[in-house]
Amino acid sequence: MASIHGSILTHTNTPIPTTKFPTSTPPTMHRLLSILTSGLLFTQGIESKPINPPADTRVTQLFEYPDSTFIENLHHHPNGQDILITTLANSNLVSVDVHAAKPTAKVVATLAGSTTLTGISPLGDSDAGLFAVSGGVFLAETISFVPGSVNVYVVSIPVPVHGHGAEAEAATVLDTINFANTTMLNGMATLPRRPYTILSADSIGGRILRVDTRTRKTSVAFADPALVAPNISSVPLGVNGLKIRGGYLYFTNSAQGTFARVPIDDEGNKIGGVDIIARVPGPASFGNLYDDFDIDHRGNAYAARQSDFIDRITPRGVRSTVASGTTVIRRPTSVLLARDGKSIYVSTAGNVVDDVSYGGQILNISI
Repeated sequence: MASIHGSILTHTNTPIPTTKFPTSTPPTMHRLLSILTSGLLFTQGIESKPINPPADTRVTQLFEYPDSTFIENLHHHPNGQDILITTLANSNLVSVDVHAAKPTAKVVATLAGSTTLTGISPLGDSDAGLFAVSGGVFLAETISFVPGSVNVYVVSIPVPVHGHGAEAEAATVLDTINFANTTMLNGMATLPRRPYTILSADSIGGRILRVDTRTRKTSVAFADPALVAPNISSVPLGVNGLKIRGGYLYFTNSAQGTFARVPIDDEGNKIGGVDIIARVPGPASFGNLYDDFDIDHRGNAYAARQSDFIDRITPRGVRSTVASGTTVIRRPTSVLLARDGKSIYVSTAGNVVDDVSYGGQILNISI
């Protein structure tokens, strides 16, 4: 979770294979924390590491950081061609033009008071260029934020006057809303009938938190045993990714290894029981957990499953693997459905494979 300060990183679109490669050694807790807390120094024009020629072009690498930058989350930029990303490396909101021949990372805003950024969700009209972004000051020892440092930022990103395709411009931070009574805000989703109110995952406290970005009121929407990280779990993060569809809040729980949903009302309050839709195969661990996800128009979820899988989960809970491979998908963290619904964008944390360190990626996977 360090500062780019306007530097630009250059990378090439590189198709990469979907075939399964030999599994790398799972990262230890020390390795995980070193990735999360790396002090990073970037220079303009750094090239990403080359990838071997592909055997299958269904998975395409669009972008890769040249170091251990951990990409946390993704969302579409209002210009229609860029992807907005948050990272655990710094407090910069970054835009990447994934349609360019050589995608570059451009800082559009630096969110003061945080050392890392996590969730991002649109506010108001989905194409208005207004976003909520969460962040805080990271504590490596507990994989949490310093108490009192957790913020939700309201960020305005210019919308192109002449439609999609314009270059990403600098954003404006309109407000910073402090959330005093938590040590984590993670995945985020906007309430459909309250489009300026967001729900956020308190992965440490096992709660769904609520922020009205207009009144600046913060509250607890609800808590539930399905949201917590059990004391016996080696993973300290419970509820993680969030999405709202058809009156349900869908969520992953990393420590419990579950993908689930719960009915909510217009204010985000729980109005029924939790339904566990799917589980990771085997015990949940740092090498086998669900992170963030997205849902297509048929109700299929596409979930990032570390250390190197993208799972498709049907509404009936049937789980299948869309793509995998440790040299292909290096610890996936988030999934974003492409605007045409024919593919997904995937962010990764980066990994160490055969003693070579790789940075976080943005991938495109045909579905």
